[in-house]
Amino acid sequence: MNKKYSLLLQCTLSAGLVLGLSAVARAEVYKWVDANGKTHYSENKEDAKGKAEQVKITSRPAPISSTSSWREQEEQYKQRQAQQQSEQASRPSAPARNKSTYDSNQPETDASRCDLARSINNGTVVHTNGAKTDANDRMIAERDVKTYCH
Repeated sequence: MNKKYSLLLQCTLSAGLVLGLSAVARAEVYKWVDANGKTHYSENKEDAKGKAEQVKITSRPAPISSTSSWREQEEQYKQRQAQQQSEQASRPSAPARNKSTYDSNQPETDASRCDLARSINNGTVVHTNGAKTDANDRMIAERDVKTYCH
């Protein structure tokens, strides 16, 4: 009995959907221009104050030209990606990082802080993003040398 009820429910819903879609497909749209020259659209012919003309709305698949346009856009996208990759390959890579005595995986001790500060001062350590050390970095390193190096 449940299977019959379920099938009946599915058929009813399907029929309702088909009828609803057919009503949308037959919808009438009217177009008119008001006294100010502004164009209006409505589903009700009574909304038009003057002469209204019916606009035919058809639903059909997109024309082939828009599909080829999509393909052209896809091809252009692939070309841009290839160009960006070749530009990145031709750019010089970030400067090689100098070895340092600083190991971020080790717990910090006064000795490790002292070693890091001295490495910053003598230029053997750079920022992880490859940026050069600046005056502020050197000032902090000098302070750390005074504080942690005994």
